[in-house]
Amino acid sequence: MDGNVMMLPRLYRGLPKPGHAVFEGAVQRGGTGGTLVRSRSFARYLGQECLEVASAGVTDVAGRLQPRPVAVLTDLLQHQPGRPGGLVVEGAGEPAWVAATRLLLDALEREGILTVLPADQHLNPDLLDRAAETSFELVEGMLAPEETVRLRQDPARLARLRAGGRMTLADYEAVFGPVVDKEDRNFVPHCHEGVVEYIPCVLSLLGRQRARVLRQAETGVLVPSACVLPDFKTGLSCLSAPDGRGLHGNALRDVLAASQRGLYLDGDARPHAKLALVGGTAHEYSVAELIRFLVDMDYSVVWLMACTGGLGISAKLATALDLMERYGTRLFCTYDWPLPEHLGPAPAGWAPLAAQVRQEDDGELQQAEQARAALLAARKTGQGRPLVVDGATVGRARVPAGRTP
Repeated sequence: MDGNVMMLPRLYRGLPKPGHAVFEGAVQRGGTGGTLVRSRSFARYLGQECLEVASAGVTDVAGRLQPRPVAVLTDLLQHQPGRPGGLVVEGAGEPAWVAATRLLLDALEREGILTVLPADQHLNPDLLDRAAETSFELVEGMLAPEETVRLRQDPARLARLRAGGRMTLADYEAVFGPVVDKEDRNFVPHCHEGVVEYIPCVLSLLGRQRARVLRQAETGVLVPSACVLPDFKTGLSCLSAPDGRGLHGNALRDVLAASQRGLYLDGDARPHAKLALVGGTAHEYSVAELIRFLVDMDYSVVWLMACTGGLGISAKLATALDLMERYGTRLFCTYDWPLPEHLGPAPAGWAPLAAQVRQEDDGELQQAEQARAALLAARKTGQGRPLVVDGATVGRARVPAGRTP
């Protein structure tokens, strides 16, 4: 551990994140040709915190060994009415894209395609340890008037903090108000750790992977391998960064790096050899961010639009155009069954599901674009907020209502 990194006490009873800290995850080269990757997501779902991630491998296509793709399907998390769960419904009333995704997952498992399943795990205030110590000390001159009033209502707390030492989390919330996840502020409460869970078909898939890992361990394999890997993320970004205590981020980058070992991926003869299949929810947010991240990692991306959902904020085809305008040489958007040479032939039922998703996306486009044009003409957002503001508005926004600067 770097001696300059200060280790802070844990405030969180779930993932080790004061606010938005993260799982530990580390990577090192193994002796068996794979790469050792560590993540508490692996421990939770697969029963082992440290797993060997093999190269994505190759497929013999007409006598030539071609690198196989990796699949990254994001935020396949079950909606729970009245609770801060996910944004996907599997089961009664499920959308066609979920059924298509189930067919895809079956093929990925059957063919042993390396599959990563990043999933939001936002801060759950119910898991905070209010007695834990934070890194903050009292500086009264920096407090807002109402914060000073709140603090003075508890003379014992005020005296203790004036005497020096760090605030507990209870002190912090008494002064500044409840700790709220940034995603709850930016959107609505959703995907809280301890509440949110993968959709049922993904849980079944991970259960089979867990059994496979267990069988390897029972035969004496010290570091078992898996080809379906759960992963967490704490926001829209695909990577959850290390925190101040030196904890590492999530496993996605390490898994992708491991998947490339031993493969020929460069050169004019193989322009799209480094290939990722992408789907999940929602195209407006996590899927678009995932595509940007993968292109930045020098991947070519096949966006499986038949396996992608949305929140109705914009049209999926509009998102596709926005991404294609930026990354058109590295992005392929399709409703067709992808890469049968690697995944096998399209399963029965794929074609009608993909056609239904495409029809829904086409219908959504006209309505969404008309609404978008009207909002642009009015220079307003869908929430009625001005699209562009003056400098004075920026200043006023930093001052709570009813208070003079």
